[in-house]
Amino acid sequence: MATESMTAGQLGRRSRLAETVIEMLHEMEPDRIQMREVSERSGVALGTLYRYFPAKQQLLAAAMLGWNNRLSEKLKAERSAPGPKDGGSICERVLGLYRREMRAFQRGPHFARLEIELFSSTDEYVIETLDQRATANRGALFDLLEGVPPETARVASLAIGGAMFVALTSWTSGRISFAEALRNVEDVIRLVLADYA
Repeated sequence: MATESMTAGQLGRRSRLAETVIEMLHEMEPDRIQMREVSERSGVALGTLYRYFPAKQQLLAAAMLGWNNRLSEKLKAERSAPGPKDGGSICERVLGLYRREMRAFQRGPHFARLEIELFSSTDEYVIETLDQRATANRGALFDLLEGVPPETARVASLAIGGAMFVALTSWTSGRISFAEALRNVEDVIRLVLADYA
């Protein structure tokens, strides 16, 4: 069901389902989340849940989009709030952004595992949510890269995004510590933005 054609009540129920999954991801791994439990916790009928999200992976993707939007809105509010802004070079500001993102995953490791799982999906809705998140995250990065030539900004975005994905994969699989994962992302940022340090 397309969100554009939903009533306010339907949008509210759909949002409640995604919020319930976000709460559950703080407690358990994505594969332990059951549709029936989401229905019970949210107070939304199981049949209604399946009408909004015919597949569990779609519900998880919607929750991940909601979680990402929370972080994006928080960062946006901080940037637009009156008062002193983060100073420093472009490189230092980008480091600050990615440290915040990585720490959000550290506080919610099940979100990191879900991030990796969703990237292998071929479901059209999941791909659409990944694209929406990528657009929002690139926008936040490009705001900090103001003054950097567009091609350099594009390559920096690709390199940093790839480094973060590999770092999250290696960390969640136990191959490296979180400190190493964070350092790997920071090293790539320093390398690709060395001219803007």
